[in-house]
Amino acid sequence: MATVSALFLAAVLWVAGVAKLVDRKRTVDGFGDLGLPAPQLLGWIVPVLELAVGALLIASPGWGGVAAFGMLASFTVVLVVTIRSGRLVPCRCFGGTSDDPVTWGQVARNGWLLCHAVIASLGSTLQRPSLVEIVVAAATIAVGPIAISWVEKRFTVTV
Repeated sequence: MATVSALFLAAVLWVAGVAKLVDRKRTVDGFGDLGLPAPQLLGWIVPVLELAVGALLIASPGWGGVAAFGMLASFTVVLVVTIRSGRLVPCRCFGGTSDDPVTWGQVARNGWLLCHAVIASLGSTLQRPSLVEIVVAAATIAVGPIAISWVEKRFTVTV
């Protein structure tokens, strides 16, 4: 299961990193909208880190899982602070792919990804997963978006 979680999380981080690099203006604007310092610098550092951690998840899933956990936990803190501030700021988690504001749905998504980071951290190398591990991982990956959608509908306040 650690292998499947590491591969899945690596793919998510690579998509996020590439999306941020492709649409740098909206990425930098997003960091500025969040009130983070040095948005221009973060516009380079964050996507490069996402790509690097994605690669680390493949090279060394255990350490990659730990690095992904730290990075995702930091992102989640920023999301929660933004929501609690009451500001409607667009989510730029995947670059400029959405103008929707940050919501509890993104926090739930990050919780789901954090679970995969913990699972990935339990593996020291990529190994061929058993059929049971594939089924459990596929179910976990499939159920995540359903749970996120439920959280989004249940806890999002529209203005």
